[in-house]
Amino acid sequence: MIRHLVLFRFRPGTSEEQIRQAGDALCAMRHHIPEIREVRWGANLSPESAGEYSHVLTVVVDDLPAVERYLAHPVHRRTVADYVAPIREARLAVDLDT
Repeated sequence: MIRHLVLFRFRPGTSEEQIRQAGDALCAMRHHIPEIREVRWGANLSPESAGEYSHVLTVVVDDLPAVERYLAHPVHRRTVADYVAPIREARLAVDLDT
């Protein structure tokens, strides 16, 4: 299993409602992208990094080719374009074999 972790920093002035909508849209991808086994979204609770990256997305898939299919899927691309890109200042993504 691969855990695709994405940490987000949002632009100044981004509302909590915009962040909630982005999280809801990201979590809803599991209903449309067959590669997704599990998806989680939430606030970064780490006192060391929460100021830099406030929210975290975790997507679990079977293997690295599934990560590539997930990233290329039209629903993923549309969700990012519509909900995340307009409010995202920075992101950090890593893939972990678990």
